[in-house]
Amino acid sequence: MPREYLRTYREYDWDDVRAHLLILGDLSADCASCRALGIDASTARECPECKTAFKYVTSRRLEAHPGERFPTVRRFLGKRPELIFIDFTDYQQTLGHKKARDFFG
Repeated sequence: MPREYLRTYREYDWDDVRAHLLILGDLSADCASCRALGIDASTARECPECKTAFKYVTSRRLEAHPGERFPTVRRFLGKRPELIFIDFTDYQQTLGHKKARDFFG
């Protein structure tokens, strides 16, 4: 029986997610913690710059190409099933809210 992916909602510690997030681009990835670029997402277990272990992953492509959402998730998690896939829009919105709270006190 084929397995399907469904979006689910769960509370996460924001600081843990941001510190351990790998952000996929079209060709390579970057570390959300230190912003290191050019990371090979299919093999990197930790950031080559700051040595932070990756626990979570998201993709900028999900925002620009929503029709590719589940194929992208399925393809990547087939290679890296130990990572938790986070929705990029949710990540961006939470980051924006946190920056606004920090700025305005």
